[in-house]
Amino acid sequence: MMGPFALDTVHHGDCLAALQQLPDRSVDLAIADPPYNLSKGGQWKWDPAAALPGFGGAWSKVMESWDNMPLVDYFRFTLAWLGELKRVVRPTGSLWIHGAYHNIGLINFALQLLEVEIINEVAWFKRNSFPNLSGRRLTASHETILWAHTGGAGNRQYYFDYLQSKAMACPEDGLKQAGKQLRTVWDIPNNKRREELQAGKHPTQKPERLIERMLAISAKPGDLLLSPFAGAGTDCVAAQRFGLHFLGFDTDAAYVDLCRRRLAASADRLADLPAKKTGETNGVARPPASSTSSPAGPFRARQAKSIPSLIKWTGGKRSQASRIAALLPPFGRYFEPFLGGGALLYLTATPGAVAGDAYPPLIDLWKLLRDEPQKVVAAYRRDWKKLTAELDRLGPQAAAKGERLPAHYYAVRDRFNRRPNPLDLNLLLRTCVNGIVRFNDQGEFNNSFHLSRRGMEPDRFAKVVEAWRPLLGQVDFVCQDYADTVAAAGAGDLVYFDPPYAGNRQRYTADLDLDRFFGVLADLNQRGVHWALSFDGSRGDKDLTHAVPPELYRQQLRLDTGASAVNKVLNGPLERVEESLYLNFEAQG
Repeated sequence: MMGPFALDTVHHGDCLAALQQLPDRSVDLAIADPPYNLSKGGQWKWDPAAALPGFGGAWSKVMESWDNMPLVDYFRFTLAWLGELKRVVRPTGSLWIHGAYHNIGLINFALQLLEVEIINEVAWFKRNSFPNLSGRRLTASHETILWAHTGGAGNRQYYFDYLQSKAMACPEDGLKQAGKQLRTVWDIPNNKRREELQAGKHPTQKPERLIERMLAISAKPGDLLLSPFAGAGTDCVAAQRFGLHFLGFDTDAAYVDLCRRRLAASADRLADLPAKKTGETNGVARPPASSTSSPAGPFRARQAKSIPSLIKWTGGKRSQASRIAALLPPFGRYFEPFLGGGALLYLTATPGAVAGDAYPPLIDLWKLLRDEPQKVVAAYRRDWKKLTAELDRLGPQAAAKGERLPAHYYAVRDRFNRRPNPLDLNLLLRTCVNGIVRFNDQGEFNNSFHLSRRGMEPDRFAKVVEAWRPLLGQVDFVCQDYADTVAAAGAGDLVYFDPPYAGNRQRYTADLDLDRFFGVLADLNQRGVHWALSFDGSRGDKDLTHAVPPELYRQQLRLDTGASAVNKVLNGPLERVEESLYLNFEAQG
């Protein structure tokens, strides 16, 4: 459900009334094919006193030269539905809006007024367009599609699968070559296949090939697509084939029935496809994240000034991630078998990436952040409010003197130890002392509440989740042994190892069998796989070196990671920590 509406169907009703019932930032992308205003007569006059939502009297100054424009009602309507789309589409998503010369200028203007940034203007070239019969003008052989996002110029988080846009082959498009950048003129014939018309026709029906191209570059499997002007249901059918959820609306009951019949027929055809066709569309293939074939790399690790703290975890690499990423070579697929807090993943998450860990609640949390981020944020907000309300009621002195206070934290901890689950784990990690992941001999989480810090505020946490969200959709998270995670790595791929170090308290992981581990590294060397290993090093005057066999690696670097957080928690001396980074390749840069 989304608000009062069931997903994966088309509903009968007014789009504005329906949009107003959807939660803020609840959909991943929207494709809008509004009325083009082709049938409006020329009898309207612009009323300078007409109120437009959100702009008040300032309109009279801007619009006086439009006094004879017969468009006031249409423009009001356009501002209204675009305003709702701005509200419901996440900043990480996209808006695709169809138009022609009759209305696209007004839509462009409305988007700018609403501060919705246009990413690109696409010209859809219809080489088989209907000829001009009057001989009084040029043949209209293109329509315009505006691609926009709701984040604004200062917040460009929208998802764009650049590699897919470049790699895709479009046999019918004389302007697109596989391996070449996709341009803003799309040569897509307007003819429809037989199955697109079997359930009925719509006068402005778009070909599925057009919508599929939009989805291929701006959507991920599992996303939610909104189609406010469903028409013949082409947007929803294409979403269904891409593995997206969808929600459509139309005011005409006959077309709603057409959409539903068409979706049912499409679902039947999908069910009949052989397994090897899963994820394929007309000329646009999207391999699953766990595919053993290398995606269209090579990729390079990104750079960032800081890594947003998504999951707090002992031994996290937030302070080192950018330094490590700068050393990495170009790679095909990325593998990280000891994921933990996954700081480096923020810079290395690329199509086909595989990230694993042996601790089920941790992987469940990563999956939930990828698939249902709002659920994680909502649960954290609820528990954080309970914690802060209790602390405010107790006062700092009472809380510091009392045992197992705040009570809500320890109730969550007890519940988690009885039945481990990702939502409780997230709260514990964000509010325990220094984010130290600590288990007792029975495998129970036993760190205490951090009384001097109440955990990240929910609004800030929500922003962190949004910053990570476009990246997580590219990653396959697996709960398994590290050797199983890297088994699919091939020549030119990259593996980053960050196993638990000697003497730490991550007791959910058994002591690392070094002979077996070094055997895995040797096997990767033989297969031509690049790997980097964060391992051993020193803490204060203690040598924690494991003596990695020198024949396995080409370089050993030492990275200063600052003071030991564990010693700080245990009231020990503030010892400097250095970690070794082993590389089986020559460091870049």
